[in-house]
Amino acid sequence: MADTAIECGEKARGRSEPPGRPPRNRAVMKHSDVLGGLDYLAADYHRQDFSKHVHNEYLIGLIERGVHDVWCRGEVWHAGSGTVATFAPGEPHFGGAGDDLGWSQKIFYMPEGLVRQVLEGSGQHEPGTIDFKSPFQENAPVAYGLSALWRLLEHEHSSALEIEEHLIRFLPHVFAQVGRSRVAEPKFVPPRFRDVCDFIHAHFDEVLQLAALAALAGCSKATLIDGFKAHFGLPPTRYLIQVRIDEARRLLRRGQHVAQVAVAVGFADQSHLTRHFKAVLGVTPARYLSA
Repeated sequence: MADTAIECGEKARGRSEPPGRPPRNRAVMKHSDVLGGLDYLAADYHRQDFSKHVHNEYLIGLIERGVHDVWCRGEVWHAGSGTVATFAPGEPHFGGAGDDLGWSQKIFYMPEGLVRQVLEGSGQHEPGTIDFKSPFQENAPVAYGLSALWRLLEHEHSSALEIEEHLIRFLPHVFAQVGRSRVAEPKFVPPRFRDVCDFIHAHFDEVLQLAALAALAGCSKATLIDGFKAHFGLPPTRYLIQVRIDEARRLLRRGQHVAQVAVAVGFADQSHLTRHFKAVLGVTPARYLSA
């Protein structure tokens, strides 16, 4: 890991938690069906660590209070109040609180299909996945637009038409402001690692062995781990967990009970699903289901 530390926003100094019982995390993730569907998270964290993970969607959000420390692109980023978070699909990262006070954030998980649909209508679309200039940046207009989107999604009288209209006007501005001027070109993945990836997606609900995956790839376990991580951002075991969590989100949205979902996606039980779900998404499956 590089020693570089990038500052985004001011870090709180000279403050500590009041005596007594530590404050609890408050987080909830909800789903909207607008434009094919998106998830959105509101969280106030005091003790939360995210394991290394990736997202299949664009992650666009706002740090509203405190400091969130995130490792990404070989650096540690200190994202303070007012900082906009921008992650392209497949970008590995992990992190936690930047100080003893924790942080608050609002995050939107926008599928590539939704983004592509909006940008095509604005004339900005290019083939491929759009990259971002950096994972965190200061941009007041984008921050304001994210807050406005949240208010629309949460207001009981907001119509799907209003939300869709805001996204169609707002998202092209986001990508014009903080996206790169080019798209990220698809990386070449050797067939043996692609075969392992496809196998994981097809058999995520089964007990998979590293030896069997290495045999499928025709290489040693070490070569598989290093090569798979180089092309997909995570080693096979963590990638499998990611696939299971993505499938769990889909089943939870359909109304299935947490314990049933845990078994259906390949976890040993509900507690295993909960632990991994929270370490990647920052909210428990029960809170996701209740929302």
